[in-house]
Amino acid sequence: MLRNKQNPQQYVPLKQVNIAATIRSFAADVSITQLFRNEESTSIEAVYCFPIEEQAAIYSFIARIDDREIIGELKEKKTAQKEYSEALQSGHGAYLLEQDEKSQDNFIINVGALPSGKECQIEICYVTELNLVENGEKIRFVVPTTIAPRYNPDKGSLSSPAGTTSKYVQSVPYTISFHCQVEKYNIARISSSSHPIQMDLSKQDYYVITFAQENTCLDRDILLDMQLIEHRSNTILAVENGAMMVSFTPNEEDCQRVMNNKEMTNEFIFLVDCSGSMDEENKIELARQAMLLFLKSLPVNCYFNIIRFGSNHQSLFPEMTVLYNEINSQEAEQLTKAMRADLGGTELLSPLQWLEKNPTIEGRARQIFLLTDGEVSNVNEVIDLCRTMATSTRIFSFGLGSSPSRSLVKGLARSTNGRFVFIPPHTSVDIHVGEQLQKALQSCITNVEIKWNLDMITSVPNKMPPVYVNDRLIVYALAKNSSIRFDHNLRVELTCGQHRLGEAKVNIIPNVSNNNETIGRLAAKALIVELQHEKLPSSTQKMSPGSLQTRFQEHQKAVNNDDESAKEIIKKRIIELSLKYHILSPHTAFIGVEKRLNGNNSDMVLREVPIQISADDQHLHSYHQNYYSSYSTTSPMTDDDCSSEDDDDSFDCDMSFRELCRRSIQKSVPLPDEDDDEELSEDEDDDDPFQSRNNNSFSTQTTDLSIMNDEDIVRYLINKQKFDGSWQIDENDIEKLTKKPLTTFAHMANKEILLSSIIIAILETRFASLSSMWYGIVQKARKYLLNLLGNDITKLNKLLEDVRKQF
Repeated sequence: MLRNKQNPQQYVPLKQVNIAATIRSFAADVSITQLFRNEESTSIEAVYCFPIEEQAAIYSFIARIDDREIIGELKEKKTAQKEYSEALQSGHGAYLLEQDEKSQDNFIINVGALPSGKECQIEICYVTELNLVENGEKIRFVVPTTIAPRYNPDKGSLSSPAGTTSKYVQSVPYTISFHCQVEKYNIARISSSSHPIQMDLSKQDYYVITFAQENTCLDRDILLDMQLIEHRSNTILAVENGAMMVSFTPNEEDCQRVMNNKEMTNEFIFLVDCSGSMDEENKIELARQAMLLFLKSLPVNCYFNIIRFGSNHQSLFPEMTVLYNEINSQEAEQLTKAMRADLGGTELLSPLQWLEKNPTIEGRARQIFLLTDGEVSNVNEVIDLCRTMATSTRIFSFGLGSSPSRSLVKGLARSTNGRFVFIPPHTSVDIHVGEQLQKALQSCITNVEIKWNLDMITSVPNKMPPVYVNDRLIVYALAKNSSIRFDHNLRVELTCGQHRLGEAKVNIIPNVSNNNETIGRLAAKALIVELQHEKLPSSTQKMSPGSLQTRFQEHQKAVNNDDESAKEIIKKRIIELSLKYHILSPHTAFIGVEKRLNGNNSDMVLREVPIQISADDQHLHSYHQNYYSSYSTTSPMTDDDCSSEDDDDSFDCDMSFRELCRRSIQKSVPLPDEDDDEELSEDEDDDDPFQSRNNNSFSTQTTDLSIMNDEDIVRYLINKQKFDGSWQIDENDIEKLTKKPLTTFAHMANKEILLSSIIIAILETRFASLSSMWYGIVQKARKYLLNLLGNDITKLNKLLEDVRKQF
């Protein structure tokens, strides 16, 4: 096991983490159980930092010791902390659950005065929305398991999470188990890209998902994807006493009715994390692949720049943005191919401040694409800055690796009306990049309204976010008094001006949760998150610092005082919501006190549970060895445990890099007919999955189109497109793709027009399911053809139709 010779051996009181979840419709109800055991001769105070999704509404906290059950009470944080400390001073037991105010996906559990030889079980329950991904085709359930080491720019080094001194270690003696029930309605397939899974099909209404292996380490987030059936409603309306949820997923036809077709000049600025933490588990390679696809897909005549950042930041071009032309794109491609993770720490604030000081030119829309592992500690400061740019800038954030800061990646996108996506190691980036770019190029609908046809309700969010094609919009209604009843006669409309985008009616009351409080809790949590992202009074004044003269400083102090007053008002409102709906917030905490007769905690020692470093952050040990310690259990570790057998303090991993890659490869379980009730387990493929995995967006092992799979053919065609939107492709490739010689199409147009027309038709018909990959290059090709055809859209559409008839 790991041991640091400079520090005494320490015991790890955490022994096991269990995850139990139930997924219904759009939400998951999750229970986390943590088992603590004191194997030392004195009482201990155990402290454990762990992640939960920022939007999760934590509604229950229970401690069990001996035959006693201590139910936590939710109180204002300072009050709860005071009661916790006073209970320990009085010789009692105390249990405290807090949310970190600086990075709101981090939580701290405090188990005070656990006596020698005793066990304590902590249970934390929460509900959370499920993300809709891959153009609305899948629902994704994520359970974060580890907090990545965060770079602290004030200290110039890594910092422990949530104000603790917890250490990061290569391996830990505690493991995690997973048990998830998924309601069968509307689900076609279940898969995991993070862990091998097995599924029990014997239940009538649920699929039961568990890990296929025991002794699973907490070195990567748990990802569970549920493929939705093809023919389903694009609206959901769920109700319960005092609360209602409506979900709209507008399709392209819905949005076309209200989209503003006026084209705007776009600026695309790519912020690429080149800090040292990007060097492992393929993260810098994922960034390179993403950038190459971006550069291929950008529209002609837009403006762009690439900014690399780490301890400092470097821009490719000295100007803020330059015209996207052939010369500039080639220079950008050369930089991308040579890009390395060589810029030290992760200081994201500085390049964002530079962008804020250089706003976009009037008449342009700025789109920032951020590619990062999100390992920064000053999350709130970064998000606050980006909030001030939201009127002219959208951020599309990519969280790379096994454990990015989900609070940062989501917060940046939400605060600027952008979008976010997480890309785990050893996956192709094509679809993720394509989806984000497609949304960035869309004219999103920003003036959306919800008509509840009800009085006396609070609508959440207060301000509707922009709506995109195949993106889900979830809106809640909270009753302002208990007399309001939501029933089967409800009708909710999504409108934009005079146009109706969608309508939802209650035909049945969907069963979202057995306790009938899920929607209210999610609504209150959404309102709390919106309040946290609310702009301060000084936000609109930050473009200019005002006078620099001393005699005007009183005015600046007044502005700062306004900010502080606004913060206090927001904080008070958050506390009120938290206590009313009994859900945890950054300013409240759960506290439970176990009264003990004649107790004495004078010999109590502090034990901070070490955090297992994620699979893609192993390299950080060599950079910051002072952040790693050695921990032990009283019994020897087995080969199945999540710890190393080495006795020195080296950071070599027992599991090889190759094996880590194997375990990250997707395990997928297709769903059989309803009457098939036998247990299904996913076995390993006979072939080596690592060998067959393709991680390069533009390289294929062959140039023979006849033996490529569909994704590789699309990558090949993307790579063959020239800067102006035309294709550099020979007649043999056309024949392999269409099964016909180019002469078959010769009567339709000249060769220059024909080649692009054929490729467009092929992508839009044969590879329609991969539209996220090719959307940008097809848009560019269509504009290229329109220019050649005198901007005659009717002529272009007829040409493409004639080409399709030949397939």
